[in-house]
Amino acid sequence: MRRCRDYKVRGNIYYIVIIAALLLFFGCTKSVKLEETPTKIQEPEPVQTEEVDMEQPIVEIPETMPEYSGLELEIVDIQQLEETYGAYNSYNPKFSFNERYIAFEANLETFKKISIYGLGLMDILAGKGLTINKIMEVSLEESIGDTFTEDLFESGLQESFNYEFSWFPQSSSFIFTSNAGMGDYNLFIGAIDGEDAFLKTIVKRLHPKQYGSYYMMTEEVHKDGQAKVSPDGKKIVFTSGRTGSGDLYILYLDTGTLKRLTFDEETDLFPQWSPDGRDIVYTTGGKHSHDIHIIRNAGEASQSHEVLVKWFFDDVMPKFSPDGTKISFYTTYNKERDPFNTKRWGILIIPSDGSAPKAGNELIDYYRVDDVVKDNSQATAWFPDSKHIIFAKNIETDYNPIYIYNVETREERIVETGTDINHDITVSPHGLVSFRAQVLGWDRIFIASTTYFQEYIKLNIQNYAED
Repeated sequence: MRRCRDYKVRGNIYYIVIIAALLLFFGCTKSVKLEETPTKIQEPEPVQTEEVDMEQPIVEIPETMPEYSGLELEIVDIQQLEETYGAYNSYNPKFSFNERYIAFEANLETFKKISIYGLGLMDILAGKGLTINKIMEVSLEESIGDTFTEDLFESGLQESFNYEFSWFPQSSSFIFTSNAGMGDYNLFIGAIDGEDAFLKTIVKRLHPKQYGSYYMMTEEVHKDGQAKVSPDGKKIVFTSGRTGSGDLYILYLDTGTLKRLTFDEETDLFPQWSPDGRDIVYTTGGKHSHDIHIIRNAGEASQSHEVLVKWFFDDVMPKFSPDGTKISFYTTYNKERDPFNTKRWGILIIPSDGSAPKAGNELIDYYRVDDVVKDNSQATAWFPDSKHIIFAKNIETDYNPIYIYNVETREERIVETGTDINHDITVSPHGLVSFRAQVLGWDRIFIASTTYFQEYIKLNIQNYAED
């Protein structure tokens, strides 16, 4: 029980840090005039590379999807990603779209960095489980003279925050939020592969300012974050505090054009693309309550805004199911109907077409799961069949066990993981699972295969064979 109490203390501290970060993020911002075309800032050296055609969707590798209806979903081969001990917490795991990599963030007092590991998927078929090897660390600090510090854990001169990591599809490129040790939060892009054609195309077209191995996509006083790349890789939606309240913007990577999407006085957060890249669902609200809204045909002339949920309960972090037909989100609705019960969270799942009621007893029919652990980084973790979700139960006496829920049958079952204080769960596009759990009092990242992913690999072995 001491471990559980310690976790509560650190959890409270972490919550305070999150609130302080939000205040920093949206407070004291300068009013900046929105430009339809970006200002060209410091240009890097010319890049000689074959340019990617940004007018066309990114070509996906041909794949064969399993018949999920004939498979029993099971979690197998759970293993810890990091084996080293250290006084820091790891969180927010993110799989690349092709599952060759996993990234996660680490927090050590005033420093946050991102680690990326490579996954040896072919070893799954050989019965060896996943082979894991560290690829790189992603972090930015202010340059000191001619020295550029890459490892923020070994330096202590600035408060350096690097977080909110997101992958580009079918590429080793990624985007993240960083203050670069300078106090202002902006969006930066980079790539695992230094010769990544997609990254080089963006650099050639937009001429972003270069910081070491990374490129700044938004400018210094804007306080931008929570970036998500569209499924076709051509647009980025993000939250910005540049107008003083927190609004959503789209950055078009083919032209560098920036378009503001929301204009209300509320704070708009946690944007997520629909699988077809047309719509954006997000959280909007103030200090005490949030609602769920959606932007149809985001960025187009036919764009429209729609309220999906608006009542006196708090609703946050919406996410589309992989097939795009459903939207899940955390809610403080509870069976006691106490609107001030902010310590308990559940999950609501509604149709994405807007046919569900916006509030009232009819909306309660879409309430699915009680007492879940609400993660501050991850939304609901959907499996690729769009019929199952995985989450941690808020049961402190059992150290937050992991459950799988069947959306169609409304049945839930426990997953025996052998880990404690589980949360921050995510699922890859084809069924790998990652989560964080406590090890010796500190949060570490775990990764697991599933029967869904194993079947997918068997059907697509040619796409994962080593060169």
